[in-house]
Amino acid sequence: MKEVFYKIFVHRREENWWMNILVPITSIIIALIFGAIFIASTGRDPFLAYKLMFSASGLIPGPYFISHFAEMLLYTALFLSTGLAFALPARAGLFSIGAEGQFIVGAITAAFFGYWKPLYDLPGIIHIPIILIMVIIVGGIWGLIAGYLKAKKGINETIVTIMLNWIAFHLIEGWLVTGPMAADVATGVSGTPYVSPSARLPIILPGTRLNISILIMFVIIYIAWFILYRTVFGYELRAMGYTAITNMEAPKIGGVNTEKRIMQIMFISGAIAALGGSFVVLGFLGQYPPVFEGGYGFDGIAVALIGGNEPVGILFSSILIGALRTGATAVQLARIPKTFPAIIEGLIVAFIALNELIRYMLTKVLVRKKEGVA
Repeated sequence: MKEVFYKIFVHRREENWWMNILVPITSIIIALIFGAIFIASTGRDPFLAYKLMFSASGLIPGPYFISHFAEMLLYTALFLSTGLAFALPARAGLFSIGAEGQFIVGAITAAFFGYWKPLYDLPGIIHIPIILIMVIIVGGIWGLIAGYLKAKKGINETIVTIMLNWIAFHLIEGWLVTGPMAADVATGVSGTPYVSPSARLPIILPGTRLNISILIMFVIIYIAWFILYRTVFGYELRAMGYTAITNMEAPKIGGVNTEKRIMQIMFISGAIAALGGSFVVLGFLGQYPPVFEGGYGFDGIAVALIGGNEPVGILFSSILIGALRTGATAVQLARIPKTFPAIIEGLIVAFIALNELIRYMLTKVLVRKKEGVA
């Protein structure tokens, strides 16, 4: 059972590189087919639903394409942050699902330093970097808690990150947002005060909400790829992941300080997830609201699995999930709930989890085709 678990959640390269591409593509196609069957079973038109969803997804040119494209990239930036936050520890053999808590910790940190009086009147070129640095530090420390307990005490990181998610939620929304960080009632604002205009992320596409968050995440994706495949640190992380199935202690024999690496990667993971939360506050909302729209951290698990826990794969899977999220509202025109794209997302993940079966099926089909040609 442990071996199957790690084959699903820890990326393991195949000798045939094309299989790593075919499996997620096949999973997406099968999920769309099952989604069409589901729609048809309710008496609605699956072709109309998909047409509406993809036309509003920002992937296909059409009416309001620019605005849809901008919204898709906004969501993509968020999913890139939480997808990487899951994938990087996974590559080291760790199953961390703390991105949800780290995400909202980043959001509340950005809100605080965004409206804090000593920084309020600073120019944006100074104010924004200060906020993002503080978000990285606080989010990283939140992730480091689980990393420290795993490395030093051997406590399961999955259990700890689940607990930290709930602690973050109740600490922030149950106390901070309604207590010491609440806006003055006289202002009529619920939630935290609005951040300074200088704290808002600059818009890069006039007439839309698209801001520099997507550019920041493109840089981080490249850095993540470079670290994994061009540095000793990345090599040691991957070595830990490859031996996680059999013996997590094996890399120590080769001189890898696994305790240090676990704490480092959990800090990095928390920092990246927290950046996503800051993008919501500094880009979308301008404050931390009374009830924060969650779920991005858990969506990040799906993004990472679809992308094979690879930085480049996560880039494409984030675009896919971002497009589904952008087109969600449009499917209601076909009398289908806007949660339908979430069903598609779930189906894709389910088939990704069955990747061993899909690999076997694809191999058999391709072998038969090759034998037929011969």
